[in-house]
Amino acid sequence: MRQKYKIIPNISREDLYSESKSLGLNMKKAEIRKIVTAERSQLSEQACADREAAILSYLRPLLSEGSIIASFKAIPHRKEISLDSLEGSFAFPRVTSEVAGTMEMVYSDQFANSRWGIPEPIGGHVVEPTEFDVVLIPLLAFDVKGHRVGYGKGFYDRYLAACRPDCLKIGISFFDSLASIDDVEAHDIALDMAICPTQVYDFR
Repeated sequence: MRQKYKIIPNISREDLYSESKSLGLNMKKAEIRKIVTAERSQLSEQACADREAAILSYLRPLLSEGSIIASFKAIPHRKEISLDSLEGSFAFPRVTSEVAGTMEMVYSDQFANSRWGIPEPIGGHVVEPTEFDVVLIPLLAFDVKGHRVGYGKGFYDRYLAACRPDCLKIGISFFDSLASIDDVEAHDIALDMAICPTQVYDFR
C-alpha cells in the first residue's frame, strides 16, 4: 500500500507558477489535460528555462551511475522540458503501434520526427522493459498520490506494466501537484516519484 507522500525540500525559491495553484481541485483527466496544456502553452521561454533548470537540479542526484535509464525527447511545440543536458547513456521511446498504443525503448544517437512531430530514435538497440532501473516520464500533471495525467494514449501505462516492480518511475512536470485526479482507472500505473520546479515528491 502506498503511504502518504513526503516532500524532499530544496532551497526555497520564488513560486513562478501561482496560477497553477487554482488546479488544486478534483477534476477529471480530460479537463486537467485541457487546462494544463493551455497554461503550459502560455509560459514564456524564460519561465520554461527557469523551471527546466530547477527540475534538472533535483533530477541529477537521483540518477545513479551505472543505472539503465529510459528517458524521453522533448516535443518542442508542446513546450516540454528537455533532458538533453543530462550526462549518461539513455534509451528513448519509439512507437511500435499507434493502434495498440505500444512503444519500445531504444539506445540510439540518431532521431527523426514522427508524423506527430515527436523525435524518435532511428535504428539502434532495443532495450527490454525488464532491464530498466529508472524510467523518466513526461507529465502534464500529477496528484498527491502519484497518479499521472499524460496525453491520454496509454503508451506509458502499457510500457510500465511490463517493467520490473523495483523499476523507479519518475514523473517530470512543469507544475506542482494537484489535490486529486477523479477518474483514476485500475490499469493506471502510479509514479514512485515526481519532480516539479519547487520540489521532489516521493510516493513510496
